[in-house]
Amino acid sequence: MSTGTNSRNPSDLHPALQRGLTELTRRMTQSGFTALGVSSTYRCNIHQDHLFTQGRTRDGNIVTNARGGQSIHNHMPHNALAFDIFQNIRGQEWNNPTFFATAGAIWTEMGGEWGGNWASFPDRPHFQYTGGLTLRDLQNGKILPMDAQMPWEKGRFIVEQRNFRILGKDMQVDAILLDGRTFAMVRPVLEAMGYVVNWEEATGTVVIDAPSAGR
Repeated sequence: MSTGTNSRNPSDLHPALQRGLTELTRRMTQSGFTALGVSSTYRCNIHQDHLFTQGRTRDGNIVTNARGGQSIHNHMPHNALAFDIFQNIRGQEWNNPTFFATAGAIWTEMGGEWGGNWASFPDRPHFQYTGGLTLRDLQNGKILPMDAQMPWEKGRFIVEQRNFRILGKDMQVDAILLDGRTFAMVRPVLEAMGYVVNWEEATGTVVIDAPSAGR
């Protein structure tokens, strides 16, 4: 019987959570925890139901109270809004409360939600960011915009490649994300459209010439 899909790939996270996971890992390293592993990002409903049966109709400890569709993990496939972590040291994956408490404190400081703070059924490995969307919102089809940012990165310049369609031409160029807005970098856009962009050192001027012949 299929147990469904449980991705451990950070690329299946929403871009804001991908950046958040990278920053969490960096801050954990600074705190002395250099072995952070990811055990789950997106989960399909079938796998969520499989987890629900653990400790109930099959062996093991109960690990979740959520059936399929009732977990943040189950929504926005390939742009998931939650991930689970573990300490990537053999024999110490789940039994170091300081590891999880440190990660939880860092994540909440960054503006995310840590499952270890839940009053009902605390879930120390669980980390999420929904931008204010509730589980019911996600069940009703609402999504977190792709250019959303977590609070820790507000006011920071973040450079990412974005897809643009300009005058009917598709291109991928670097863009700056700032306070939830996307700004295209002028040079790569112009060059993709055939313009010639140069820097005039003597006058400190950006010089833009007409598209090259034949382009």
